[in-house]
Amino acid sequence: MIVFPHVGYCTGWRPHLATAVKNGSTYHIAQALTYLYSIARHYTDDVIVVDFNFGEHDDNLARVLDYRPDAVLISSTVNSYDSTKQIAAEVDANSGARLFIGGPAVSSNHFLRPELLEVGVPCEFVVTNKNIFDWVGKVFGNEDKSLQFRTFVPDNRWLSETYPAEVREKLRYTVITSIGCTYKCHFCLNPMVYKINYKDPEILRGELEFLAAELGAGSVSVADPFFFMRQAHSNEIMDVFADLGMPWSQQTCLVTLTDENLDRMAETRCTSVLVGIENFSSGEINKPVEVSQFEDRVLRAKSLGIAVKPSFISGLLDIDYETDVAQIEYIESIIARDLVGNHQIQSNIYSPYIPDARDRLLDVPFRFWGVMPVTAADEDHWRRNLALCDLIYDRVFPETRERYQEVRAEYLDYLAGRETMWLKHRPVPQVPLDKRVFVLTSGTVRA
Repeated sequence: MIVFPHVGYCTGWRPHLATAVKNGSTYHIAQALTYLYSIARHYTDDVIVVDFNFGEHDDNLARVLDYRPDAVLISSTVNSYDSTKQIAAEVDANSGARLFIGGPAVSSNHFLRPELLEVGVPCEFVVTNKNIFDWVGKVFGNEDKSLQFRTFVPDNRWLSETYPAEVREKLRYTVITSIGCTYKCHFCLNPMVYKINYKDPEILRGELEFLAAELGAGSVSVADPFFFMRQAHSNEIMDVFADLGMPWSQQTCLVTLTDENLDRMAETRCTSVLVGIENFSSGEINKPVEVSQFEDRVLRAKSLGIAVKPSFISGLLDIDYETDVAQIEYIESIIARDLVGNHQIQSNIYSPYIPDARDRLLDVPFRFWGVMPVTAADEDHWRRNLALCDLIYDRVFPETRERYQEVRAEYLDYLAGRETMWLKHRPVPQVPLDKRVFVLTSGTVRA
């Protein structure tokens, strides 16, 4: 049994502050589920997936328990860890299944911030040390060492087994063609949790043909962290899309949106591209981002019918308040100039998904991560970060302001009820920023 817990207030593209997925077209199907299911099917036919982001919690829990599993693997992000703890307690109380918890929340925190992962019931934590097959030995007791990402064939039958037809009609289907990232931004999971690897383009062709023929997928999103990480591979992937004539979208880095790549994207029916800008001024960013280049590439892409969807982060550790305010005002200006619509923008407050000795965590539920401030140097810094959140919803997402105010009040009420706003945990070891990529999931450095 593979369980994907509810992701808190970060459902869909940008923080919609929803508590349920109302429109599947804004909900990216996690490729972790495809690979967990497919790998498990290599060892047993008796496996299903339950996604707690769709339907009612009690109905999903009943499906878990009615299956009478001998093992339950919860794959959790940090945002979904409140739901993980609830599901873990309910499975422990009502089932004799062995309980395993893995996913990015575990791989990034198990060695350096273990207190964050406590669930209050017996379980085994599964850390995948940059190897997506690394969990198998612990769960199944044996491991087929011949499995390789490049040639492994994903099994997407789980989609029709998991989601009813009325949900599948609106889903945003996803695939991946590569994992990892050659850039090493200090706050990013991808280079620290995933080893760089590339899929055989013919494996992708089979996936796309299945999704179109069996599930009626009219388009797909390529969920690679960095699509143009290796140009030759990207060219081969675009050739597959050209052959199939299937519309697609992707995410990449600004400097790879060259005229040549944009032209080929347009020829192969790429409709949009997510570009991680994050912050134009921060040294935490390990990739080139310039305002003039960004605006030039947006205009060039628009001329080809491709939407550029930038993501921004406020509150990074090396940026002062005034600089953050200036960037939010810049985001407001690109909306006003019709360069980018606000529905195409992701703008979040910094959340410390990667353990960093510089962070001081607030003692708040995980559903607030990515939406409200969860780290600050002191109370004054926290107030400034809260003001940045207010500014984001005032200037960038005004149509969501009312819902934001509800979540903000919930957040402040929770903090007001705590004896202290600060989370108590062992100090995160001082690890040079350029070394964290090598030690985060290996266990060679521990809190």
